[in-house]
Amino acid sequence: MALAITQSDIAGDGSVMLFTWNALDANNNVGNAIAFAQWADRSVQMNGTFNAATVVWEGSNDGGTTFTTLTNPSGTAISHNAAAMDAVTEVCQLARPRSSGGGIAQSIIVAAVLRRANPMRT
Repeated sequence: MALAITQSDIAGDGSVMLFTWNALDANNNVGNAIAFAQWADRSVQMNGTFNAATVVWEGSNDGGTTFTTLTNPSGTAISHNAAAMDAVTEVCQLARPRSSGGGIAQSIIVAAVLRRANPMRT
């Protein structure tokens, strides 16, 4: 089942947004995808009770038919089983978090901060 997203305009003008998925668990282990190509700077943070879960940050360029694990600037897959934060290297059409292997106590919050290349400030 896909997990809903909350979003906040943290710059006040749409140029920097915070997207949050509360809380990936054993039953709701896939976050709804967000449009991702318009963001120049991208970071994702994973925090909470992992309870043996692994969380990956995935991207898709085919409208969400297939997703692939994205990487940080050092080329390492964004895949964690403990709290972590990564910059995201790839620009892709859609992105989402997905967890696997967690127990009943799993409750992971995933937050992505995204900044536009051309701020819409006036």
